[in-house]
Amino acid sequence: MLWICDKAGIDFQRWHRWKQGAGIYCLSYAKENMKLGVIGVEPFDPQAPGNQGGLADELVSTSQGVMVRPVTYRDPVGGEIFGFLTNELTLPPGIIAHLYRLRWDIEKVFDEFKNKLAEKKAWATGATAKTIQAQLLCLMHNLLRLFDAAVLVALEVQNAAEDRRRQKRLGQVKAQLQDKGQKLPWLVEALQRCTQCSVEFIRWLRSFFFSTTSCSQALEVLRALYAKL
Repeated sequence: MLWICDKAGIDFQRWHRWKQGAGIYCLSYAKENMKLGVIGVEPFDPQAPGNQGGLADELVSTSQGVMVRPVTYRDPVGGEIFGFLTNELTLPPGIIAHLYRLRWDIEKVFDEFKNKLAEKKAWATGATAKTIQAQLLCLMHNLLRLFDAAVLVALEVQNAAEDRRRQKRLGQVKAQLQDKGQKLPWLVEALQRCTQCSVEFIRWLRSFFFSTTSCSQALEVLRALYAKL
C-alpha cells in the first residue's frame, strides 16, 4: 500500500514504523527548505517509458536517521521542476511523479464539492457527523460519475464539446513539445480522464432529480443541452 501525502506528511520515523510494521509506504512532496544528506544515486534511463521527465533519483539520510528516496521531476508541459520524497525504492521516477499527479485529481474533486455542489461547511462539529458527511459526499461523487458513464456509454448522451476541448488541449501540448524536440510522456497521454462532472450535467440532474418527468424525456433535454455547447 502506498499513501500519498501533502507537504506536511514528512514524519519519517512514522513512515519507517508503517513500512516495517504494516507494509505501508509513503510518498510526499518535498519542502523547499529541507536539508538531506545524499548517500547514494540511483541510475536510470530517462528515455524509458516509466522514467520520462525524471531528472534525479537519489537516496538520502534524514535528521531522524531514516533513509528516504528523493525524486526530482521536470513537468514536460510547463517545465516546472518538482521534488518528491518516498520510502518506496522500486517504482521508476516517472511513475512516482505520475502517482502524485493523480493525487491532484482528488483536489479537483474537493473543488467540485465546494464550487459545483455547494458543500462548503460541515453539517455539525462532532467527529461522527463529519465522518458521515464525508462518506455521503464520496458516495454522491461516485454515483454521479457512474451515472455519467452510464449515460455516455449505454444511452449515447455525450458531451462532445468537452471531449473536443480536451483533445484540442492535448494536441496543443503535444505540438508545443514537438517544437522543442520532446514527446509527451506516455503516462500523461494514456491516462487521460475526467475527474469532475460538468456544470451542465450537475445542473441538469439537480433540475430533474425530484421531477416527475420520465428518464427518457429528461435525457432528451440533456442531449439537446450538450448539442448547444
